[in-house]
Amino acid sequence: MKLPEEFTAKMQSLMTNEEYQQFIKELKRKVMIHSLRVNTHKITVAEFLRIFPYELTPVPWCPEGFYLPKGFKASKHPFYYAGLYYLQDPSAMLPAAVLAPAPGERVLDLCAAPGGKSTQIGAAMHDTGLLVMNDVNPKRTKALLKNVENFGLKNIVVTNNYPRELSAVFANYFDRVLVDAPCSGEGMFRREARLTIAWRREYHPSLCVPLQSELLAEAARMVAPGGRLVYSTCTFSPEENEMQVKDFLAKHPEFSLLAIDREGVSPGRGEWAGDQQLSKTGRIWPHLARGEGQFAAVLQKAKGGERLELPAWRVPEPEERQFQPFRDFCAEVGITPPLGRLVVQGNDLLLIPENLPGLSDLTLVRTGLLVGELHAGRFVPSHPFALALERQTARRQLELAPDSYEVLKYLRGDTLLADETSIEGNGWLLVTTSGFPLGWAKRVGNLIKNYYPPSWRMR
Repeated sequence: MKLPEEFTAKMQSLMTNEEYQQFIKELKRKVMIHSLRVNTHKITVAEFLRIFPYELTPVPWCPEGFYLPKGFKASKHPFYYAGLYYLQDPSAMLPAAVLAPAPGERVLDLCAAPGGKSTQIGAAMHDTGLLVMNDVNPKRTKALLKNVENFGLKNIVVTNNYPRELSAVFANYFDRVLVDAPCSGEGMFRREARLTIAWRREYHPSLCVPLQSELLAEAARMVAPGGRLVYSTCTFSPEENEMQVKDFLAKHPEFSLLAIDREGVSPGRGEWAGDQQLSKTGRIWPHLARGEGQFAAVLQKAKGGERLELPAWRVPEPEERQFQPFRDFCAEVGITPPLGRLVVQGNDLLLIPENLPGLSDLTLVRTGLLVGELHAGRFVPSHPFALALERQTARRQLELAPDSYEVLKYLRGDTLLADETSIEGNGWLLVTTSGFPLGWAKRVGNLIKNYYPPSWRMR
């Protein structure tokens, strides 16, 4: 791999010769590090390690992160489709880990797509509080929504707005805000060689710094007094990292820097910004840890002042009869539906977060969980509804072993034969593996009709 000469010259000028040689040697080494992060919203780490078919090595800075063995196709395993884990570079697990969201809090992921960090945040919140995820690119919000739905998250709002539009609504509102900023991507050169070609034209640090500064300024407005702001990038550039944080602190004296103390994470290079307090930031270096390049800074907002309270979302309360097809469906299949407030929008049945504020000024992609659709007295369940169900034994349940041929057929969208199952009578079925929901099917005569969505299927 040929690295941009401007990049290598800059890094050589910043490092000692010994460190630079180690750094460049590792960056040019052809290696792909694969890892997963357990969805602790659905399963404990201990149980996951017990049922997973391979021995895993922990990622030191993320308790639910693990390195994968070579050759294991984790994206083809049924547990992936059940939302039991997310495939993510180990370094990318750091920002949400140091954000340290807690149940009941209000959290914003400002640059959320494709959703890796959002799923990590949501799992830690355990469907309490409110998680708002935003991306300015409407196409990218589709991938974001799919990933959070696969994790079974319900306390969510997905928006497609510019940061200034969000800050106009959410000033002093969030307990925690993550800004995983667009950057020059130097930390991903080894993983994505194409970035080395487009680096100067599209991702040069000089192009990224102004955008990052704007994102931080808008994010700061949305942090409630006493709240936390985490800024992160996947680049080595001091201009986008320590120097960006130094500039932010100069403009926002109400924020202070908290130290990152995690195994495997190196201190920031305060000397590169002329301020040793910047050593409280954290860096992951490919020559010092098993991961790609990553930077993170934890910024604490001073207490004082009031946290914003927004009026609740006023939705006309549906008549109880509108919910009857849904309740009949749950009784037929024998499942326990998730608790929460049900509302009807058009034909959609939604389960919305408690105390959801009115957000009419924003472009909403999804509010809460899409449970299904109501049509002329019939209820058609959504795929996200299945994935949001807790592990359970339903009355009409088709359990498929994770190592079986049948589970692969189901995930590919194929029809199954009813005589191969113990399901009696026509009607809806909850399909599971090791007890964890995968999706829906329906018995029709001698066939099990597959309702696994085409866009979600295993290829």
